[in-house]
Amino acid sequence: MLTGRHIVVTGGSSGIGRELVRGYAAQGARVWAVARRRDALEESAGGTPPGSVQVVAADLTSDAGRRAVATSVARSGGALDVVVHAAGMLGPTGPEATLDRYPSDAWHRVFEANVSAVHFLHQRLVGFLERGDRPAIIGVASSVGRAGRGTWGMYAISKFALEGWLEVLADEWPGRVYSVNPGGTATPMRAAAMPDEDPSTIPTPADITPLFLRLAHPAAPEPTGAKLEARDWIGRNPWDGLRPG
Repeated sequence: MLTGRHIVVTGGSSGIGRELVRGYAAQGARVWAVARRRDALEESAGGTPPGSVQVVAADLTSDAGRRAVATSVARSGGALDVVVHAAGMLGPTGPEATLDRYPSDAWHRVFEANVSAVHFLHQRLVGFLERGDRPAIIGVASSVGRAGRGTWGMYAISKFALEGWLEVLADEWPGRVYSVNPGGTATPMRAAAMPDEDPSTIPTPADITPLFLRLAHPAAPEPTGAKLEARDWIGRNPWDGLRPG
């Protein structure tokens, strides 16, 4: 259903990003998997159709890293249909991370990774998106970025900022812009934030991918600017009502 689509997935080395790399490739898309660690990215690409995944090891908080992604896309023709911003940094959480004691270095690092890197990568890629077919940008949101929750620190604040960035972009950019909240999902980041939680009680990354697959399709009817819940699509056919890609 996604044959011919060109998709960048940041945070492609683990968790939700890894599952999206594999899911998009399985549906026929050409995927750029982006993260810092090449070995983990190559593991993400394992088992995907030959030639479907291009690994880009890059630190997106640096201009050099963002330029590396743009260069890789340019070398493959320079047209891009979808960017999924799944990369994220948790930073300190819990009782020792209340705002009155939140460390300044972590404050800046988490904001840079979760917001500034998204913005400046967009500036690098928007020209390629404008050559795509009904292009879309999908931001991975968070429940703590839609309703403030104490002890989540800059992670929560940065997710609020990401929501604002997506709202502004949806209002000024002619392509499609979506905010998708995965909800609690069994990922390494979730385990770090909530070590006492039983991961078997929450959805896996594979469980929450249907909505992400759907939004990458050029015929997805969801309006730009929509704030969506991935859990609403668990167990559903992502292609319901869509014409074949």
